[in-house]
Amino acid sequence: MNCCLTDTTDAEASVFGNENAPRPKDDTSRGCKRCGSASRPVTRKTILLMLKPELLDRVVEAEYRFCTDPDCRVIYFTEDEGLCFTTEDLRVRVGLKEKDDPIPICYCFGFDEGDAREEIARTGRCSIPERISALIKEGMCACPEKNPSGACCLGEVNRAIKRLMIEAVEMPELV
Repeated sequence: MNCCLTDTTDAEASVFGNENAPRPKDDTSRGCKRCGSASRPVTRKTILLMLKPELLDRVVEAEYRFCTDPDCRVIYFTEDEGLCFTTEDLRVRVGLKEKDDPIPICYCFGFDEGDAREEIARTGRCSIPERISALIKEGMCACPEKNPSGACCLGEVNRAIKRLMIEAVEMPELV
């Protein structure tokens, strides 16, 4: 199954473009246990794939949520069990929560903000979203397994590229 395709029948039209990439379903009524911000569901499998090995025995059968607040160090929590896993508990850096490079933006294909900044500085544009879209068309994405949020990263990639392009224009010394 390709996690980044819509339900449309035309495969070409079903790959999300730069402005139409999906936004995961954030739920403001089910806020993070620490900060109260919106959260989204994530599978137990994603939790098991992301946690450091020494923490795997803490994972229970429960509904897990991903905290979407960039300033909160909580990544996963459960409502019923009261479990909480933070950025320090994961095998990977969570781009949404990071302020310092390397800041991952695409977990399936390994792109980070540094890659985007370098291409923007060199060419004045960034082809990463198009490259990801082409790989998605080939059925190569594995977002539920590789992205800590358990969702397609293309929307976040596009928002990050847009922000970096604006920064390049407004503050060229940062590029």
